[in-house]
Amino acid sequence: MLFYYFGDDEAYYRALLGEFKKHTRLDIDFQRIYESKEKNIQALFLKVFRNRPAAVFIDFSKQPQDYLHLARIITRTPLEHKIATVGLIDYLSPPEVLLESIATGVNLTHIKSAEIYDVIFSVAKLIAPGEIGEHGFATAKLSEDWEAGIPVKIGYVHSDGIHFETDQKLQKGDRIRFNHNWTNNRVVPSKEFFIQEVSNTNMFYHFKYNVDAEFLFIDDFLPPEGMDEEKIKEKKQDREDLILYHRKQLSKWMDDNLSSSLEKKAKVLVVDHDFHFYDHQARTDKHAYIIRCVPHLVDIGEELDRLQPQVIAFALEKEDVKNPKNTSEQLGVLVQALKKKFEGTEPFLIVFNSKMNSREMQAQLHYTHLMATDHELSAEILLRMAEIYEKKIAGSSVMTKPKVKGHKKVFLKKTSPASIGEILVSVKVCKLSESDMIIQSDTPLPIGLNLHLNTPVEMFVNIQPTKTQGKVPEYHGLIHSIGEQDKKSLRHYVNSVFFREHDAKLNDETEQFKKLNEAKMIEKEKALQAQLEAEAQEKADENEEKESSEESES
Repeated sequence: MLFYYFGDDEAYYRALLGEFKKHTRLDIDFQRIYESKEKNIQALFLKVFRNRPAAVFIDFSKQPQDYLHLARIITRTPLEHKIATVGLIDYLSPPEVLLESIATGVNLTHIKSAEIYDVIFSVAKLIAPGEIGEHGFATAKLSEDWEAGIPVKIGYVHSDGIHFETDQKLQKGDRIRFNHNWTNNRVVPSKEFFIQEVSNTNMFYHFKYNVDAEFLFIDDFLPPEGMDEEKIKEKKQDREDLILYHRKQLSKWMDDNLSSSLEKKAKVLVVDHDFHFYDHQARTDKHAYIIRCVPHLVDIGEELDRLQPQVIAFALEKEDVKNPKNTSEQLGVLVQALKKKFEGTEPFLIVFNSKMNSREMQAQLHYTHLMATDHELSAEILLRMAEIYEKKIAGSSVMTKPKVKGHKKVFLKKTSPASIGEILVSVKVCKLSESDMIIQSDTPLPIGLNLHLNTPVEMFVNIQPTKTQGKVPEYHGLIHSIGEQDKKSLRHYVNSVFFREHDAKLNDETEQFKKLNEAKMIEKEKALQAQLEAEAQEKADENEEKESSEESES
């Protein structure tokens, strides 16, 4: 198996290599590659696509934004092979880098430390579970309900709610609890949201669904039993006043942040098996357009729905390529799909490596929004074409991004802490070790999801299936994103579970002993009291008898 480590920490790389040899039966070709220039870092994607590694470790310790971008394009690009992706941070990395690593879509994020076994264990469980034994750590059985967070990315906020993307399946009308930035700063106190719309079209991140959710602002007032009507009316009015106040607070927050809000001008879909946009080019996220690159289109209708591009670049593969997928026939299928899906407002199509000129191809495909060139795909040419068509794109009712009627919107930068939120769910923890856990959830969880837990320590858990399934869905959770101190605390917690039953039995015996002692003491006190009363009565009787005798003699 080919493994890549993208980073400059030679010592950590060698430690990983040694631990894989020690704990697994995997035959690994483990290569370390480090690049310091932005263009070269992005180009590392080409190695991943062409050489098909089984696992990629991306170190965010240096130049985190460039390497986070690399992680994003790896996780969102449809690859032709299964791959495990691991983000790595160190103790000097800011906390937001850990959260951004999770948000990129990598399977696991580990904090570099002397304890490396968990990295080996979790990666092996993802790519070849049969090639590593059980971890051997103490595993405690328990049955506890913990609150967990499902990380999401928030795209924008408006006066009534937010728009976010997630892998968790939700339905219109659902009511959810949600950790978000606007509760932290008390702009919107409530964590409750109503789901207004759910869709799998017009996506920005790598997730499956986008969701429009409405703020509750202030939690519902539930009057206690026996409260009089006047008091209930007063409390409800207080809530309405608070809602109005916090709506104004949110409006002020939006006014303060509008200057940093920047919506991308258009979406550009690049169908190019050679990925020219990643080949020693500027980072694609630095352009004024949303640029998404795929090697070829598999389900054309689904992929067009997902991105809803305004400009499409299609690089025909050359005749000497074996088993080409981006052919003239495939281009024809794409055009038919465009005419059907975007009737009257079709995206602009630019075809590269074409033997026909623009007019000939327009006539053959019956598609006027088309330009053909015999040149190879060029980032510069494509960006110039996007600029030329920008005014036409802006004037199209279908090809612009949907607007929220009557609302201004603040678009959040992907690096903003406010862009990360969490759907809150309850899970039951059935087994727990320092490396993994077995959990159950009434809410079905997608395989591969990362759950955020704060009990008993802060950690993330990658959700995988278990061998057996009962009535309630059960999952195997791989623990990651945990530092050495929290690891020790988790280990201590697991050990403490083992002593609960023993301690409970001991406490029960002590309690019984105390009760027995108390009963004996009470019994003794009653006996003593009875004895004292008897003695007092006997003495009283003697006195009475004595007094009677003296009266008789006198």
